[in-house]
Amino acid sequence: MEQTNLTGYPSIDKPWLKYYTKEDLAIKVPTCTVYQNIYDRNKDHPNDVAILYYGNKIRYKALFSNVELCAKALRQIGIHSGDCVTLCTAGVPEAIYLVLACSRIGAIANFLNPLFTKEQMIERINETEAKWIFVLDAMYSYIEAALPETCIENVVVIPATNSIPPLLSKALYWKSPTRKILRKGNERQHHLSWKDFCSFSCAYEGAPDVPYQPDTPTVMVYSSGSTGASKGILLTNDGINATVANYQTHSYEYERGDTFLQMIPIWFSTGIVLSILMPLVQGITVIPEPKFSKESFVNDLLKYRPVLTLTATSLWIYAATSNEMEKSDFSNMKYPITGGEKYLPQDELKISEFLKGHGCTAEMIKGYGMCELGGTVSTSSHAIEYSGKVGGAGAPILNVIASAFDISSDKELPYGQHGEIRVLSPARMKGYYKNPEATAEFFKTDKHGNIWGCTGDIGYVDEDGEIFILGRAKDHFHRDNGEIVYLFDIEGEILKDEAVDQCKVVYFKTSSSTVTVAHIVFRKDVPDTKAALERIHRRLIRTLPDYMIPQYYKARAAMPVHTNGKLDVYALRDDREGLVSGEQLK
Repeated sequence: MEQTNLTGYPSIDKPWLKYYTKEDLAIKVPTCTVYQNIYDRNKDHPNDVAILYYGNKIRYKALFSNVELCAKALRQIGIHSGDCVTLCTAGVPEAIYLVLACSRIGAIANFLNPLFTKEQMIERINETEAKWIFVLDAMYSYIEAALPETCIENVVVIPATNSIPPLLSKALYWKSPTRKILRKGNERQHHLSWKDFCSFSCAYEGAPDVPYQPDTPTVMVYSSGSTGASKGILLTNDGINATVANYQTHSYEYERGDTFLQMIPIWFSTGIVLSILMPLVQGITVIPEPKFSKESFVNDLLKYRPVLTLTATSLWIYAATSNEMEKSDFSNMKYPITGGEKYLPQDELKISEFLKGHGCTAEMIKGYGMCELGGTVSTSSHAIEYSGKVGGAGAPILNVIASAFDISSDKELPYGQHGEIRVLSPARMKGYYKNPEATAEFFKTDKHGNIWGCTGDIGYVDEDGEIFILGRAKDHFHRDNGEIVYLFDIEGEILKDEAVDQCKVVYFKTSSSTVTVAHIVFRKDVPDTKAALERIHRRLIRTLPDYMIPQYYKARAAMPVHTNGKLDVYALRDDREGLVSGEQLK
């Protein structure tokens, strides 16, 4: 789409529109529930495979039948429109049935993060006043200690083996913890099996569906709670459908029956929206992976050879350096996708070389987003008009506007100027659950009535509409004079050294000062890391002011990875072993 009369401000010029055709821009977001969207797009293809779970092919007609059963059972046990149905589960088929059943009856599928502390579990469950919780047997230990102090009265235990092929299920039955867990019921909290729950559907008479209402929440995921109390993020049917609509544009050339390996955990918006609901709308077969790990990712790539997959950069790097992948063939992969953490230029080049070396002709799809904004804000593209840039995070998706703003004045900044990335998106959350103060803090309404989501990320938008993320606004420390020092600026200088593979600068406080530490992973062909550290330190002395030069360095074999797939910054902050001071490197 041709751009004329440019003003220099992204929100007005919208330079990313040139990547969309007139047909793309005419796409209408369906005004219906997420379930209805999936049903309408697949009702004429009942025998197509919707879910492939350990060899079990669950076709769309079976998917719809199981959702109907779940919806009736939820109705029968007293779940009403607006109620929270609490889940502590990975991406097994039963979790998908429950999400779509909630969409049908107007309830909210509330995904607990199993990494929550006991106290967080108790607080998050009790604020919903939920009486029922659905838990995967393999994840029961995450909630067991919290349950006695919650409002939960009924615990439905889902066997991880429930939907796998009968012969394999029978072989694994005696290893399943379900029977042992079911014996844990007590006078206040009744434990029952998934089969028992499903049997409630038989007693329900009539259709369980609630008429579609605009802006109705249907999924709740949570913020991490790493810098305060975790917050429930309410995603609506309309917001999810708006995100899904982007993947119906001409940039995406997948076909019905292609396969999507779901690796991002289902309790994140990217895991449920992008990795499960979006493929199901498009008629793409979802391959759920209940276990999120580097090893599972490599095994699944080899076993399933998926056409599409989305996971964290750290897992892609692991695959790119794994000996198991030496003879792998990715010639059928159309859309390798990464997101969830900063995608460094050297990571981009390394993963690109890995994919091309194993037959993949497609470029890695990069993206940027956050749960509060529906998961995806921007993405790169295979569109002919798009020319992705190393270090960029793609351009805004369909119907989304993004720009950088000066935090102190709330004024939009021109192309290339650094500020907080703020986003206008139809996929934005309805709000934080029962937390209007935090909701008001996240959103800012401008003089035109536009509601901007404030991401807390520092970056900029260039003249082509490409978004560049530099780092978190909170990823900084204050000098004694009050000046802000962004750690990502220090990292950027270190990453200029060709010997550096990865770098993360962290800080910790002492009684008298702020101490910065640069954790560095060098390329495997670097013979002398001590000499490389000396070279880097000397260069930083020449290029950076004294207050930005790290006091300590540490050469690492690898960066620690959190169980959510992202780099574990807190582990780095706590790691004080083997630090080399700058004085030793002069």
